[in-house]
Amino acid sequence: MLKHKILVLLLMLTLISPVLAEPENIQGTQGALTGISQETPLEPIEQQETAPVQNTVQELPPAPEAIQYKQPVSKKKIAKKFLLAMAGVAISSILLYVILTIYNKMREVLGMTSKEELPQENMTSLTTPDNLEDAVKTFLEKTRF
Repeated sequence: MLKHKILVLLLMLTLISPVLAEPENIQGTQGALTGISQETPLEPIEQQETAPVQNTVQELPPAPEAIQYKQPVSKKKIAKKFLLAMAGVAISSILLYVILTIYNKMREVLGMTSKEELPQENMTSLTTPDNLEDAVKTFLEKTRF
């Protein structure tokens, strides 16, 4: 329980660490904190005199003569692509089955696996218990209480 409290505390400190961080020049002037330099005063930008600007909010842009839309795809093309995708899935599944079958047969020929493996003494059985007492015993054995 204490372990969880420590982890929560460390997580909280990590999450608020940007708030606790101090800038490098904390002892500097107020301008350094705000990012405004005292050496370069701000000057207004002078607007160049150009032709009068038209009010573009009320004017609509000119309508294009021909708007190009994407042509709809036929149902035959959609069905063809779907069938190609399903054929790819079927071919890859069959290919995986054949490769794994050959792999397992090669392992049997080379003697890498033994067909009859005896259960170890410390392994619990995987059979379903018949009554409540057997169920409790199986539970206690598996959880090692």
